[in-house]
Amino acid sequence: MLTLRWFPWLVIAAALLCSGRAEARSYPALFGAKEIGSANWSFNKGVVPEWKAMLGRWKSGAPCESKVCTSKSWSALVAQVKGAGDAKAQLDAANSLMNMHPYIEDMPNWGKTEFWATSYEFLKKSGDCEDYSIAKYMLLKEAGIPIENMRIFSVRLRSLGGIGHAILVVYQGNKAWVLDNRNSKVLDASLIRLEFQPVMSLNEQQWWYHLPSK
Repeated sequence: MLTLRWFPWLVIAAALLCSGRAEARSYPALFGAKEIGSANWSFNKGVVPEWKAMLGRWKSGAPCESKVCTSKSWSALVAQVKGAGDAKAQLDAANSLMNMHPYIEDMPNWGKTEFWATSYEFLKKSGDCEDYSIAKYMLLKEAGIPIENMRIFSVRLRSLGGIGHAILVVYQGNKAWVLDNRNSKVLDASLIRLEFQPVMSLNEQQWWYHLPSK
């Protein structure tokens, strides 16, 4: 379960003003929220620090074999996704392959209330919602999906009283697909827009703050 920290809009605004609005591809509006992007990676609020720490341990996919990580099956998983067919079939394959792992909360798994695992750490120890999303993101990246077409979203689940969660969103043109560890199928974001209240989202290019919908 993702622990979401709410923080004042003024803090976000300061970070955005320091870096300016980030230039990137245009994205369709999702989940009824407006968004503002930034490439100011010195920002240390919300999910940004966990993401940066994970990328530091990931080391661009350098092989890892220890008590907490394994890269042994990674190449086979990438090949399986690549061979699945068209882009949508690749999303289906990545979602299915990673959702096979058991769900484990951060505290019993890592002894921390919040820990974003690399894909290799996830393969070794499994994880919770953001770890599924990270593993799918990295798997699809290796299979050839451009990173600018993917984002990990920290959200609140409206159907569960606003509990924190994380999903992977993959864009194909103006269409967006949701990969969620709670669902075996990849979902059309436009059909489930009322389920998610986005807080922040990110990829390796930038991060976005989402203004709450009224």
